[in-house]
Amino acid sequence: MLNENALNAFLVLAQTGSFQEAARKIGVSNASLSRYIAQAEVETGLTLFHRTRNNSKLTRAGQEYLTVAQDLKSDLDRYQNRVAELGDTNGGVLRVGCGPLTTRTLILPTLQKVRKEMPNLRFEILVSAYARPLDLVQNGQLDIFVGDLTYTPEADDVDILVMEKQQVVFVAHPAHPIHGRGPQSLSDIFEFPFASPHLHKHWKATLTKVLGGDATAAQKVAALPRIESDDYAFLAALLDSPDIIVGGMPETFKEMLALQTVKEIPVLSPLYWNICASRKSQGGSAALDLFWSRLADLNTADI
Repeated sequence: MLNENALNAFLVLAQTGSFQEAARKIGVSNASLSRYIAQAEVETGLTLFHRTRNNSKLTRAGQEYLTVAQDLKSDLDRYQNRVAELGDTNGGVLRVGCGPLTTRTLILPTLQKVRKEMPNLRFEILVSAYARPLDLVQNGQLDIFVGDLTYTPEADDVDILVMEKQQVVFVAHPAHPIHGRGPQSLSDIFEFPFASPHLHKHWKATLTKVLGGDATAAQKVAALPRIESDDYAFLAALLDSPDIIVGGMPETFKEMLALQTVKEIPVLSPLYWNICASRKSQGGSAALDLFWSRLADLNTADI
């Protein structure tokens, strides 16, 4: 593998086409730059540049190698950033991606336990309705993902921890007219303005089937939710008005239900979210192992 000086010299010269400009950009003499390019060609066994008095152009082999070198540079930068993070924090950064339904029910209690054991660890909690979360785990953008993986295809080199099924609840302001109607069907609930996180295509298909599976059901589901947000604090604030129904996990509304600022709507046929955690099978850190272990401690499902 190229040393960093030779790699940088190759990339800068490929960009500028000029020895003089490339040497100036990386802060070395023309002679040093020439030595680095020679090292790159010896290491690769390729003639990378056509050299003339005024410029240097990539050979065909150099053009093909450029993509390899760019990927190598990206990997090297990522490695250096992660090492720097470890040095800055005496424990590193743990990047946790999660769906909006799991922040209080799973992420918060796990984080609190891990912080007691690794107080210097930094966390990035990235909340979103991710479309392809396992891709982010596989390529290292996330260390762990916790959310709805029910309809996510299996991925190589990824561990999956199946968590306890969580029932979806529907709540509304105590003055909402739906509370006087007794247990409701989903069709009844969706007659009112409905707010929730993103409903991906598989959830829309499930709801369409539950509502009858016909064109009318599909049309109704296509319009859901009336208000979409991955920020549950925002969704909860909508419940100050007696016209919105919000769906989520029971823990999300626990305090509001205790204070009686909202009321749960009884449903005839409950829905459940299947929550899973995922991480790469190889290359885990002590912080990731600890977070995974403490997350598993919360789990009451049969795995």
